[in-house]
Amino acid sequence: MADNEGSNGLFYFLAGTALGAALGVLLAPRSGRETREQLGEWLDERRAKGAELLHKVKEESLVKKDAVAAAAKAAKQAYGETNAKHHHDAVAA
Repeated sequence: MADNEGSNGLFYFLAGTALGAALGVLLAPRSGRETREQLGEWLDERRAKGAELLHKVKEESLVKKDAVAAAAKAAKQAYGETNAKHHHDAVAA
């Protein structure tokens, strides 16, 4: 639950930063062409950073997926071993 709250806070912070930067560019005392060029550069930077973040999230999700799969496999193996031991003990008794 705490991770989700942190993610929401980070999202709102980044959204607020982006909105503030966009408003700052749009309200700056520059010509329309200069403003459009600056806004275009800013959007290109954000697009690159967004792609980088998406790539990082995908990598991390694959690592977590592999960890969950390994844990599930270990749990299944442990259950099988425990079940076999109990079955063997029951037959021996």
